[in-house]
Order: sequence, then structure tokens, then C-alpha cells
Amino acid sequence: MKNRKFRLAMIVLGVFFWIGMGMVGGQEAAAKETIKLKIGSGHATVAKWISFLSAYYVPEVQKRVNEKTNYKLEMSEHYGGSVAKLGEVLEATESGILDIGADIIVFEPTKFFLQNWPFFIPFSATDPGAVARITTKLYKQFPAYNEVMKRYNLQLLTAASAGDSYEMNTNFPLRKVEDMKGHKIAGGGANLPWITGVGGVPVQSNLNEAYTSLQTGVYEGWIMTVTGVHSYKMHEISKYLTYLDFGAASQLLVYMNLKNFNKMPKDVQKILVETAEDFTMKEAKYLLEEREKAAKAMKEAGTTFFTMPYEEKVKWANMMENLPEKFIKEATAKGWPGAEIVKTAIKLNEAEGVKYPRQWIK
Repeated sequence: MKNRKFRLAMIVLGVFFWIGMGMVGGQEAAAKETIKLKIGSGHATVAKWISFLSAYYVPEVQKRVNEKTNYKLEMSEHYGGSVAKLGEVLEATESGILDIGADIIVFEPTKFFLQNWPFFIPFSATDPGAVARITTKLYKQFPAYNEVMKRYNLQLLTAASAGDSYEMNTNFPLRKVEDMKGHKIAGGGANLPWITGVGGVPVQSNLNEAYTSLQTGVYEGWIMTVTGVHSYKMHEISKYLTYLDFGAASQLLVYMNLKNFNKMPKDVQKILVETAEDFTMKEAKYLLEEREKAAKAMKEAGTTFFTMPYEEKVKWANMMENLPEKFIKEATAKGWPGAEIVKTAIKLNEAEGVKYPRQWIK
């Protein structure tokens, strides 16, 4: 009888213990403050860099904050211009309409002039991972980059790539420099000078209108990455892809409204930055894998691929305006160390194995 009462008492105590633990756990969960952030881009998830941002960065940063801090992070995603169209992401993040912006710097040639350095040094590294490493070193070495971000109330989380190397996708065969003469070629703005010196007719455009414009003859080709060509189905119209190795420009900046960033707890700030840096390196590998898949699919669909001979690239580069010198002149006029930035960028590219077809700086 005594044993039965003892066992019953122990069961009751056990029940109360687990109820108490549940209440404590519930109180701890309830005590977690929820942080809500809006992330957005002018591009939709059809763009590989945005699809990977959505698939990796957003869930991973939420997971890390939820597991490693006393906060719960909820991110709402706004892509494809639903909050900010192309060219509007900086202003939307600066004003706080977006908390985090994923911005293609080619659409901010003035405000992000300094960040647009890769477009002024064509034929640079084609590996997105190499470009990320180079950019990280440049940003750390030259305080001017951070000063630019602060000027627009922005905190840089990471500088990544929005694709693999820029090549030429055309509806005509491009085998030598002379083949470019008189053809209308589209680009994002900063890369259009790459084709003017060789006789191409530059047309400012964006990927959201690329397919229709190619279809209707507004232009005859694009300066574009292989993944970009495939993602936006441009190869269905322009059946030629010429490898020119212009380089994988570090053109995707992920940044946060500075005032909002400063309001974040220190451990949350750290996770926002660290996860973004991890995204950059994982995305580089992902982009190269997607490039191979895209090239295979395009070949199967009838796209003709051609690698421009090095001697033709030498001719091409020497017919171009000296863009590094132009960058130096404009950056210096703005009070920035233009010459040091260009020389350092070229040296870092060469350390990554780049062989330039032209000696840009003498």
C-alpha cells in the first residue's frame, strides 16, 4: 500500500515537473523578441543571384538568429520590382522602405561609381569566387568604399557576383573584331563602352525587357553572362554565344539601411554580416555550376558556341577606350585614390591568374 502511494506521488510530481518545464520553455519562447526585416531587389527570382539569395541567405540568416540569439528574425521578401524597381533599390533602402537591398551596381553608375570599378577594368577574373576575394580585399584596403556606403545611409553586408563572366550573345556569328561593326548591342550601362571602340552600337537596356527587345529587333545581342542568357531565354532568339572573358564583375551588393542596422543587437548584426559573407562564397560556386548547366542546355537547344582567339581579344582591348585611365581621372577628381585602386585591382587579378590582353596602366 505504501509502495503504491509512493509510486503515485512520484507520478504526480513527475507530471508537475514536466508541466513546469513546459511553462518555462513557453515563457522563454514568448520572451523572444521578433525582429521583422524587408529584403528586396529589382530583379525577380528568375535571376540566379536572386534565387540563391532567397534560397540560401534568407532562411539561413533567420535560422542562425533564431538558434543563436534571444531574438526571432522574420524576413519578408520583395523581388521583381514589387517594392523597388531596377535603379530604385538604393533609394528604397536608404529611406527605409526596404531594410535590406540586393542591388546590381551597374544601375547606379553615379552614386556607386567607386563600386563599379570592375566595369572599368575589362578582361579581368572570370571566376566569381576570385572576384569576391579581390573585392573584399579592395574594400578593406580603401576606406573610401565604406564612406560611400555611409553617405547613402547604408551598411554593406557583402559584395558578391550577379553571375559568371560576361560574354557576347548575338543573333549573328561573332568570330573576329570586325564582325561587331554596326550591330546594336544591349548592356546595363557601365559595360557598354566595351563594344563602342570596336564598332558596336550601344543600347541601354535591362533583362526584364531583353526577350521582347531581341524578338522585335530593338537590338541584336547582349553583353551578358551565360546563366543570364539562359535564365532570360535570350538564346531562343540569339543563337550565338561568343566567349570573350570580359570578367565576372562584382556587381551584386547586399546592403542594409544603416540606421536600422545600428538598432540591431550586436549578435544579430554579426550574423547578418557573417551569413552574407558565407552567401558570397557559396553563391560563387553555385554560379559556376549553373553556368555549366546553362551552357549544356543552350547547346542542346541549338546555340553555337565560339571562343574568341586571344589575338582577337588583344585587338579588341586595344581598340577600346582606356577605361582604367578614365576611372582614375574621374575618381581622383572626386577626391578618391583612383590610381591606387586600379593598380591594386589589376595586381590582385593577376595574382588570381589573369593575363590581360592589354597593358592598361603604364
